[in-house]
Amino acid sequence: MIFVLNGDYDTRPFYTSDLYHQGLAPVIGIADSEVSPAENLGLIPNETDIAVGVMERLGVPSDKIIELTTDGGVTSTFDEAVLLRQYIESHDIQRVILVTSVFHTRRAKWIFERELEGLPVTLEVAAVPYSRFDETNWWQSEQGLIALNNEYIKLFYYLIKYK
Repeated sequence: MIFVLNGDYDTRPFYTSDLYHQGLAPVIGIADSEVSPAENLGLIPNETDIAVGVMERLGVPSDKIIELTTDGGVTSTFDEAVLLRQYIESHDIQRVILVTSVFHTRRAKWIFERELEGLPVTLEVAAVPYSRFDETNWWQSEQGLIALNNEYIKLFYYLIKYK
């Protein structure tokens, strides 16, 4: 299974679709994201719906996209890992390719390895490049500085909260 994390729907679902079309896994999994008040008013779509729409437009058959659901939707990488574990426990999944943004790979791998511990599954991480910067020039754009800063703050938070 290719499992794409929510967020950054301008890059992650595109990369995920490429991996699917390369034949690296027969299905794609994604967790349903929490619905915001603006979404409830119909003003904006849910980020999971956007990601699924992108993948379908890029030729991934809808029956190959598995939306994992939970009451209220997921709000964090941790929630996504817990939901994936629940899915794997009741399905025959031996390999997961985790798709996330480059700066997010360390924290995502750490939390997914912890949550999937004890299951007969191999975890691989696919790092999606950012669209406006990369590891050679991140400090030259506001988006790069914010992305790196946010990831370090979240990593520190996760290390304290999920020891």
